[in-house]
Amino acid sequence: MSNYVRANVAGGLYFFTLVTFKRRPFLTSPLARKVLRESWKDVQNRYPFEVDAICLLPDHLHCIWRLPEGDADFSKRWMSLKAQFSKKYKAMGGQEGQRNRSRTKRGEAAIWQRRFWEHLIRDDSDYARHFDYIHFNPVKHGYVKRPHDWQWSSFQRYLQLGYYDIEWGASGNAIETGHDFGE
Repeated sequence: MSNYVRANVAGGLYFFTLVTFKRRPFLTSPLARKVLRESWKDVQNRYPFEVDAICLLPDHLHCIWRLPEGDADFSKRWMSLKAQFSKKYKAMGGQEGQRNRSRTKRGEAAIWQRRFWEHLIRDDSDYARHFDYIHFNPVKHGYVKRPHDWQWSSFQRYLQLGYYDIEWGASGNAIETGHDFGE
């Protein structure tokens, strides 16, 4: 087992990737979106954080969170979000994947991968790359030809604010980073 040490900067900006168990493509279903929205709001109210950018895809999501000053505990937030989502989703009729022996032994639902991927944003250039990566991700995965055609992303908000032009990303002109960002 690896001894991965997570970044731990209070008040930091973090990029995250959260993936479904065995990449089951259910996150954009009406039920999953409803439960995710409710769970997200509840966790955000209990453990505040700001969302700078987000994109929800069928089997994973990417986002950038800004944590409050003096607080670096993003793991508590993700643990709470995943647990609350899993419980509500199953209670409302959502189906989990096939549990393996390990998940059965631990009493874990087969909804999310156990871990998530995080990256501490280092500077403005790093922020811009991750911000653009999030919004270009539906094009990268072939769901749409242009970022503004994907409805489960913060791209529309930034388009309205003038941050992006409507044709941004349409011809593959998004910033290429060379990173896989946890996918």
